[in-house]
Amino acid sequence: MEGQDSARFPARLQNLLFFFILYGLGLLVFLPVRDNSFWQPADWEYMIQALRIEGNWREIFATAPYETFQPLVNLIFFVEFQLFELAAYPYYAVNILVHAMNAWLVFILVRILLKDRTIAVLSGLLFVFTVGNYGKAVMVVSGISDLVITMLTMLTMIFYVRNELYDRGRLWTANFVACVFFFALTLLSKTTSFSILGVMLAFNLFFREQTGRRVFDSNFFFITILALIVLALKFVMLPTLPGAADMTVLAVPKNFASYLVRMVFPIQSSILLHDQPPVVRFFYEFATHIRVLTFFCIVSYSVFGFVFGNKVIRFFIAWTYIMVTPFCFFNFPADWLNIRYLYLVSVGFCMIIASGTVLAGRLLYQRPWRRRLPYIIPIVFILTAQAVIHNLDRNYERLAKSSRLDTVKGRFFDAYEEALERRLERQADARRNG
Repeated sequence: MEGQDSARFPARLQNLLFFFILYGLGLLVFLPVRDNSFWQPADWEYMIQALRIEGNWREIFATAPYETFQPLVNLIFFVEFQLFELAAYPYYAVNILVHAMNAWLVFILVRILLKDRTIAVLSGLLFVFTVGNYGKAVMVVSGISDLVITMLTMLTMIFYVRNELYDRGRLWTANFVACVFFFALTLLSKTTSFSILGVMLAFNLFFREQTGRRVFDSNFFFITILALIVLALKFVMLPTLPGAADMTVLAVPKNFASYLVRMVFPIQSSILLHDQPPVVRFFYEFATHIRVLTFFCIVSYSVFGFVFGNKVIRFFIAWTYIMVTPFCFFNFPADWLNIRYLYLVSVGFCMIIASGTVLAGRLLYQRPWRRRLPYIIPIVFILTAQAVIHNLDRNYERLAKSSRLDTVKGRFFDAYEEALERRLERQADARRNG
């Protein structure tokens, strides 16, 4: 027993060290945000919501400001506001920390499923470099909602997989209890819980020979019933379904293809294009043709992966398709999509790129130099992500100084003055009572 513990300790120490490496890389990747302020109206809206919670704790369960029922996110933002108030960078520092944790969880999940440390490490590195999602969720203060739901989703799936593989799917093991706990927390955040159920089904399907269990097993039914109960309570307690006004089935086919393409080809109609070098504007001129070609390449690779890939690659291809689907119902302008939604989706994309790169390199093991050629692909993705981050940062600095924020900032400072008066009154009451 002592031998086993001593053998495991170095691996755990290596895993912990890899987390700190990812955190250090995250700080470097998002170095441009160190002097950013609150540039998006949502940042100010959530701070207004934090002031409301300060006055009445029941506001944690309010669907303001954007008709999303996410009391956990409201609570996190309230705690952040109590600690940091109007100092912007600490909010970004928390985002970067959670982003590094998510990259580490990607590494852990791939490591559990594939038992291949090289692919797991590369998957975590690609994610921390924001390949496939381009870091917008980290570069906006209110992006903590995307970061938290991703962390909870990863933890849910890690413990679900551990329970299925190591505990033979038994109910009420430590892994299953942890899985249910984190899944319950997802129900208090963004509404991606049913995507998690879809990913669980994909795991049950592709790993059924290894687990020896049915696709629709008792664990899945238990978690599904929990999700349906919470959904029913939302229908009863909330006057309308949050976000329903912005959703349409007609947008699904176009958005589904567009989101998949954006992970590879992120250029879209934006004010950023006016400041780009000629080569970027040149590519945008042919953007439609490039997107069509990219989409067919993605579909072809997916079919190839399902037919010839191992069960882990099939699982992460399914992850990508399942996770992107709920966001496809939201309607956006003609040539614009919210790439923040790609944050959770890109987990599967990073693993697919990592596995293709490493396995292609191994096929060329007898060619010392050629075996390194496949690594050009992830390097190109990393450089592209860094270019997008720096361009987004310049745009966000302009937006923070624009007049478009005057109205919401005025509302915030009015609420802030009222909150300061309440604090002074409470302090005076405390002194009198003391």
